[in-house]
Amino acid sequence: EARLLFDASNGRTDRGASEQNFKWEYWNAGKGQYVHLRTPGLTFFGDSKSESEQKVLFDQLCDLLCEFGQRQLGMNSITPPWLSCYVDGMEQRIHTDSAHGPWAFVLSLTTDEALSMLSGGETQIMNPEMLSYWSNFDGYGKEEGDIFTIVEPRYGRILAFDPRLPHGVRQVHGPREMSQGRLVLHGWFSDPTPFFIGGLENADKAAEALDSAIEIAIKAIETVGRVTGCLSVRLKVSGKSGEVTDVSALVDSLVADPNDWQGPIGETENGETIYEDARADVILALNDALSTAVFPLTESGDDTEITVPFIFE
Repeated sequence: EARLLFDASNGRTDRGASEQNFKWEYWNAGKGQYVHLRTPGLTFFGDSKSESEQKVLFDQLCDLLCEFGQRQLGMNSITPPWLSCYVDGMEQRIHTDSAHGPWAFVLSLTTDEALSMLSGGETQIMNPEMLSYWSNFDGYGKEEGDIFTIVEPRYGRILAFDPRLPHGVRQVHGPREMSQGRLVLHGWFSDPTPFFIGGLENADKAAEALDSAIEIAIKAIETVGRVTGCLSVRLKVSGKSGEVTDVSALVDSLVADPNDWQGPIGETENGETIYEDARADVILALNDALSTAVFPLTESGDDTEITVPFIFE
């Protein structure tokens, strides 16, 4: 439906045009750093007061993105999304984002037919180990596939990634018609907030219990190395006992704070050097602390899943 919205709103003939065709900006910034067509999604599909079918469907799409962010990332909302189109010669060169949100997203509306007609247009994200190149240097040469993760804009695919990592969009070659270009809706997941689903979904006491558990968790991580990034965990809570039955890490972009890294912290029985692993220490400390939390029983006896984001700066 999202793609049909674009096709219906951007429809034109060879010599005609609609009002929608003039809502696009040809964005060429930084002497070729960013070159593509873009428009705010809300501007293209209808303003905030519009009640058109297109605007209603666009709102539903944004709601689905928010639901994905809540369930998978612990993010409660998204920034106003942009709609961008790339035709022949357009690209985004390697860059990092400002602090719009802990996770960036790209939802591809590029049709299979368009993908078959163009080359390029993939999102490329630098592999994290390249940011500490010399500490991981093995003496062997590196090629593009070793340096970047390459993600093709397949129709309906949503890509979420750490926007602090250097990333970009490969230059598109081929079509010049917008209907045949790389079309994506993109923005950032924001507003990290715990998300309840299940028997405790509307219980105020559940929030109090979670606050207490988080307080214990924060004290626990004060004793380990510092990290930066985002970690989202999911708690599974028994509706009959109120006990946490499982704690699992959903996603994390944690890296050790280089200004706090302790380096070697000991040796094994075999004399091998043990290095501080702040990321693993933080995840373990949070797991241990959150596992001891006890929540109110539910009237229905239904279990609850709680997604909890932690932001380290």
